[in-house]
Amino acid sequence: MAHFSLYMVDKIRFLVAFYFLWFPSWVHAQVDRKDIEEILVDKEQAMDGKATKTWAKDLFIGFFSGGFWPSVSRTSASAYFPTGRIEHAEGYTQPHAGYFGGLYLGYDFKEAAIGLFSDKRWKAIPAVAFVLNYGQISSSGFSYNSLSATPSYANGTSQSFIPEIAGVVNFSNATRFVPFVGVTLGAALNWLIDESILGPHAEELLVPGQSSFALAFTSKLIGGLAVRLFPHWDLIIAYTTRFIAPMDFTFQGSPQAGFHTLVSHSGWYQDFEGWGAIQYNFWP
Repeated sequence: MAHFSLYMVDKIRFLVAFYFLWFPSWVHAQVDRKDIEEILVDKEQAMDGKATKTWAKDLFIGFFSGGFWPSVSRTSASAYFPTGRIEHAEGYTQPHAGYFGGLYLGYDFKEAAIGLFSDKRWKAIPAVAFVLNYGQISSSGFSYNSLSATPSYANGTSQSFIPEIAGVVNFSNATRFVPFVGVTLGAALNWLIDESILGPHAEELLVPGQSSFALAFTSKLIGGLAVRLFPHWDLIIAYTTRFIAPMDFTFQGSPQAGFHTLVSHSGWYQDFEGWGAIQYNFWP
């Protein structure tokens, strides 16, 4: 009985050793064989012209929201009278804070990645995105003309819709944190709504309830950080500064103002923006 027990123990030891030593080698061989088979299939498809690339896997989409703070800028206005006389006034805007939000759809050019160091753990990956922005802010300012020592005061609401193209470079690395920089080019569709101008004697210079539209070139510089939250999902934190080219807004003068048309000229606009986004990547 003792010899039989020793025989069974030796046999069990042999089976355990066989399982732990040979089975992993067999699995590894099967995996390598599968990889080789896939490579051969891909090569065969490429030779037959049947290979396809799933380009959609490099797409990403996101939703963003944030606030912006315009810098003080110079403004001017021209009032046109029925007699042909034109009066000019110079002024400046008052600082306000606004909010904005929107969505974007983009594409990562992973095949164009550039290794930044010898070990290639950091890579620069270019990307492009189509962005839709909507923003709103209260606007106000003072203006002076040569005929009065008392300034006129203007206030209203500014709304902007901005479609633009963004070019971005992501600095991919082995961590969950990916910094990026970029620039945008687009068109700013701007509306001044319910604009009101009070003259030196607190008289209303515009017909109430007016709005005016202007179109201008816009661009902004972007710097931020993408943080991987879960597979497919990123949190984006960014800081940007936007520039908008000068614009002209036209309004109808009130009867007590004496002029029939007022053209408000805005100078170069600049703001500073802080925003966050939730981004879904079509790749894991």
